[in-house]
Amino acid sequence: MPMWIRSAFWLGSPQVIHAEAFDRAINTELVPALGGLPGVSGARAMWPRRLEDSPPSIYCQVIVEFADFAALETMLASPERAALRARVREIAAMFDGTISHIDFEVGAG
Repeated sequence: MPMWIRSAFWLGSPQVIHAEAFDRAINTELVPALGGLPGVSGARAMWPRRLEDSPPSIYCQVIVEFADFAALETMLASPERAALRARVREIAAMFDGTISHIDFEVGAG
């Protein structure tokens, strides 16, 4: 059974006056909270530092790992995730851009 990864792409940049607070909120609040949600195997943030071939303006990518699709669905439906959404909206308010999600099946085929 293949594992799954849910990836959040933060496209844009934090507002200048909130840059440090945004980075800190992702690293010390959002990622640990995501890692503790039901069904989650692990969570981490990735910060682009070296760019090649004109990639999109990804400021940060948050990766959440799951043992299987059922675990991903468990997290998405959990009341803990619903409660975390309020804090995500506060963090997003410090950011000029968009947040997009992609769910990846890993190792299939």
